[in-house]
Amino acid sequence: MNFGKKLFATSALGVALCVAGSAGAQELDYLGATRQIISEAKAQPASLPVGVQLVELERWFYRDDTYSVRPLPSGGPQIHPGSRQGVLGFISYYPFEGSQTLYSCNTNDYRDRFTSLDPNCEGHIKMTASPITGYIASTQLAGTVPLYRCMRGGLKPGNWADHFDTTSANCENVKNPANDGIIGYIWL
Repeated sequence: MNFGKKLFATSALGVALCVAGSAGAQELDYLGATRQIISEAKAQPASLPVGVQLVELERWFYRDDTYSVRPLPSGGPQIHPGSRQGVLGFISYYPFEGSQTLYSCNTNDYRDRFTSLDPNCEGHIKMTASPITGYIASTQLAGTVPLYRCMRGGLKPGNWADHFDTTSANCENVKNPANDGIIGYIWL
């Protein structure tokens, strides 16, 4: 998979840093984001609805499974399994007007963790430790980009498959991708 390019983020992250009392650009590795996606997100200053508390949407890889989560508190007893691939963008820790809940799910055979807008995880298992990943915008706001859910792997029943989130409409050029479409919008 193509895991993105290092780019300077000044939109939503800039807003978050200014609120926190810091200023300046922050270098991030946005997975799946092209320079064009970043430019479009920066074309207008980020608009943060009331109640939004930005938190990174990270992507991790464990065995043959790619999954998206928010960071765990540092110094805590829990860790995400696998290795952190990078940041997709920012979601809200709290719900806000016009938001959708992004649930953390696992397939019934425990081989594929994935995000879903369905509180019933599309007939699969909702993660018990962190059932809600966060909240994303249901419509495009200034400073947001589409978040797609893609799949790589087998498309036949019983075949291995790996769902993953990305800002890339072409699913990061993985071999034989299936794009489930836009699931919402995240800040860069």
